[in-house]
Amino acid sequence: MRAQEFLIERWTARTVRDYFDSKENNRVSRRDFTVSCPFDQCIMFRFNTVPDLTRAFFRMAEYYEGNRYSGSPAQDIDMADFLDNFVDRSGSVDYFKFWDGFNITDQAFDSWLKGVGKLGQAEQLVVNTVKKSLKRGPYAIIGVAGNTQGTDDHELFHALYYLRPEYRQAVDGLMREFKKDPAYKIMRNTLRKKLDYHSHHDEEIAAYLSAGSQLKMVFDVEPTEYVKQFRGLFKDEYK
Repeated sequence: MRAQEFLIERWTARTVRDYFDSKENNRVSRRDFTVSCPFDQCIMFRFNTVPDLTRAFFRMAEYYEGNRYSGSPAQDIDMADFLDNFVDRSGSVDYFKFWDGFNITDQAFDSWLKGVGKLGQAEQLVVNTVKKSLKRGPYAIIGVAGNTQGTDDHELFHALYYLRPEYRQAVDGLMREFKKDPAYKIMRNTLRKKLDYHSHHDEEIAAYLSAGSQLKMVFDVEPTEYVKQFRGLFKDEYK
């Protein structure tokens, strides 16, 4: 297909109208999210939509994940890496359509903020709110979109695991038992080979078990008894 034919096919009255509309309504405002404090030293941003959430959290989250999980430290998202890792062959960026939960520690947040440079408008709203709400660490920042209990619990688990040493110790003890179950190896291999986790596998596995959702869809496992135990620890801690 020649370039002219491609443009004629794609550049329609509807796409032109949508393009202009998006330009006029492209700013995230304080009305687009709520802020709550699920427990001490934890702040939760609840956005109305996934695109607004990911615009606010994408860069800080990828900085955190890059340093923590991939083993490839980076100060910010490199454009070449972004194109290679997030834009598919059809030109879509699914990351901004379905990624509905983030958690950031105070150390990662502070480190990212020092080196990131200019902030996007949605990022600035989050930064301003965090600075106003949390004066000193340790603390955890959570971002979610919509109202999905499984997503909430998954991100809340990470915050509790980071902030509360006794809870972390209890989770680690139960994880040592779960490692004897065949489901553990399946989940770990999925994280490593399909989801690009190079470290902190056990914490992520515990987050899925504590939330008790998406296990069949993501890992094709159903460790019911262990889900009950991890869920029990989580509910006892998050009251």
